[in-house]
Amino acid sequence: QIYKEQLNTRVVLVAVETWTDRDRINIQPDPLQMLHDFSKYRQQHIKQHADAVHLLSNMTFHYKRSSLSYFGGVCSVTKGVGVNE
Repeated sequence: QIYKEQLNTRVVLVAVETWTDRDRINIQPDPLQMLHDFSKYRQQHIKQHADAVHLLSNMTFHYKRSSLSYFGGVCSVTKGVGVNE
């Protein structure tokens, strides 16, 4: 129930995908490139419907960013992605 009262919005986790044998995209310190690569991965491999998909990378990003997403991208298959350190 993250931000439910402040934004009158409810966030529901519908699925978790864990990569244990290998990374499915290049995990790197450039958050813009990783966001682009993750968007392509979502379009090609994640078939379950979701308004937004997020990658927790365990990578320290350049540019002093801890996360990155496309502005206004929620509900878009191409832009409804985000990446976190």
